This record gives sequence, structure tokens and C-alpha cells, in this order.
Amino acid sequence: MKLNDFIEGLTILQDYYNDPNGYHIGAEHDQFFIYNTDLPLSEEHVTRMFALGWFQSDAKIGDWVNDYDPDDGWSAFV
Repeated sequence: MKLNDFIEGLTILQDYYNDPNGYHIGAEHDQFFIYNTDLPLSEEHVTRMFALGWFQSDAKIGDWVNDYDPDDGWSAFV
């Protein structure tokens, strides 16, 4: 993942938290975790997140919009 894609994904997600400057991230080895948002993402933002290389653990490649789960967080490999 490139830095611009990482930053754009974080910027998109930030607008979906009630406290956008709270502690909503974690990391383990080469994977960043962003905890589930307070509000569900728009279909446009879900599509963009996957296009940027972000993913949800249970989403199937190619059917991301239908598999999007607002109760699941987002991840990115670096």
C-alpha cells in the first residue's frame, strides 16, 4: 500500500466517527487495524476503500459492497 492510499483511507474513515480524533487504531506486525466506525460508510466510500487496498476480514473479493459490515473494522497491509 502506498502512503497516499493509506492517508486517503484514514481521511475517509475519520468522518464516520463521533470522535474523529479518538483512539481508533491498532497495529500488529505488518497490518494496521481501524476499529469499526460509529456510522456506516456510504456505498461510494466502501467502494473507494477497497479500491485503495483497505479491506474487511470477512469481505469477499469482488463482492465488497454487498459484504460490507458496518460492525467490522478495516485493515491495511503495509
